[in-house]
Amino acid sequence: MKKIFSMLAAGSMLFGLCACSSEETEVDSVASSEGRVFIRLVNVVGPSESRMTETPKTESDVTEFHNGFIIFGTPKSAIRKHYEIVTDPAKVDPKNDHVILLDDLREGKTFEGIPGDVTNVAIIANVTEDELSAEEFHNGTIRFHNDVLNHVIQLRNQYADNMSHVALYDMKKLASTGQNSMSASLELKPMCARLEIAKITPGPDIIQYKVDGIYLAGFYSQMYISQISNRDFWTGPEYDTENAAEELNRFYTQYPYLKNEDIRGVAETVNVTNEDGSEGTKEIKVFYPTEEGKVWAYPFFGKYEARDDNDHYGLRLIVKVSDLIVYLKDENGDMQLRDVTANDILNGVPAEKAGIRYLNINGFVEDYHNTEAEPIQFYNGNVYTVQNFDITTQNLSDKIMPNDISVNVTLTVKPWTIKKVYPQI
Repeated sequence: MKKIFSMLAAGSMLFGLCACSSEETEVDSVASSEGRVFIRLVNVVGPSESRMTETPKTESDVTEFHNGFIIFGTPKSAIRKHYEIVTDPAKVDPKNDHVILLDDLREGKTFEGIPGDVTNVAIIANVTEDELSAEEFHNGTIRFHNDVLNHVIQLRNQYADNMSHVALYDMKKLASTGQNSMSASLELKPMCARLEIAKITPGPDIIQYKVDGIYLAGFYSQMYISQISNRDFWTGPEYDTENAAEELNRFYTQYPYLKNEDIRGVAETVNVTNEDGSEGTKEIKVFYPTEEGKVWAYPFFGKYEARDDNDHYGLRLIVKVSDLIVYLKDENGDMQLRDVTANDILNGVPAEKAGIRYLNINGFVEDYHNTEAEPIQFYNGNVYTVQNFDITTQNLSDKIMPNDISVNVTLTVKPWTIKKVYPQI
């Protein structure tokens, strides 16, 4: 796993939600002895200009640090010291010793007067004022670390700045280095995951087709900083709808960053094995992002729940296709060429809906060849890259997420951590 940030710092084991809450526990008495803690942030960059295109994440990528907090705590979750980290020198007030500059931490900073009962240090970064504000720390609203963990972060904020501005967190235990000095090593980890799709290809039964849109269509819109979610946070378009296209347009006015319609078709020649066993080639249409070298990328919170036909709240994906000409078996089992648009119109489908189909993905697996593979468990801090994404007639529907269709996608995970995953079609 690649470390997004590493730092010489202070910290402890992650406080669980079972730790004492601010309503249950008084603040611990401060020990008389005080110490020093040295913190240095390594491989941390400040904010750059926003980028509207998405490049695949690699192990050399660095997530930008926009803002954050350092929290010194006790074993019982009480916060003894806090500091706001800013990237703009104009925000540093010499009279306010609770605000420090990111550049100072990159060079290394010693914090004096740390209470002797402090055993942990945590850093949380890239949260918005609405999610976690400095004022809450300064006015005493937040007195315990669990008060921080119970705040909610929004998926929409993990999209900003080409996902360079994702929420980050870590906590570690302080170790004594002698002479009242302490240190620890923290690794800030993203509090969201990322799904990448590089291209979409046709199956052997697809003669002509067009990809119109790719939508993350079932996801958690928010999550606690503790990285615990619940079903109240899960959302998606209305699946049981007569007009799927209209519903997708309505739903994605709220989540424009979870749909992609920047799609280009490219003619490519591939090797094939003919029916007589000879080797040959054929030309197919492959769909890529409009800008060369980019991927379709979607942030999401890595909350997994076991899939069930009637009770699945995990990650879902929809691909909208049109202009289909396909091979289908007739009643005799013979393959017949069919113009789907013309056939729809012949059967009374309105022209604006004719020929439109949806590939519905409601599961992701790591083993492409295992048709009974269980859906993988998603974790935040990973990039999941979709592999072998083929459009076939067997898995297309004129509805979004119909109950009678179940399609898996195979993924691979790589650091940020990046992993491969496959559509199990």
